[in-house]
Amino acid sequence: MSWLRARRALLADESGSASVTAAGIIAAVAALAFAVVAVVAGVAAQHRVAVAADLAAVSGASAYFSGADACGTAVHTASLNGADIERCEVVEGDVIVTAAKGRARASARAGPVASADSVPR
Repeated sequence: MSWLRARRALLADESGSASVTAAGIIAAVAALAFAVVAVVAGVAAQHRVAVAADLAAVSGASAYFSGADACGTAVHTASLNGADIERCEVVEGDVIVTAAKGRARASARAGPVASADSVPR
């Protein structure tokens, strides 16, 4: 019977439970931090691709109105910014590009600004 009492006393002892709780809390905080880092990295990648698409569209439009190859210039500009052009087309003087890198994708359009006389009032 004394071994049973000793076993119960050992099981009733709560020393070390704070260490287990602290380890669980640290693991949860670390998992949350990794999740936040992953989300922030995805958002940053999306922004980088959006900037690359914008720059590619503007450079393509500039090249188009200078008489150069719009899509070739857009592809070159996007590659300098670390993105790939999935689609490039010129529609009525506007250069429309879709850039991608990894899972991030963005589209942009650039062309001439309408004059004040052509804007409806």
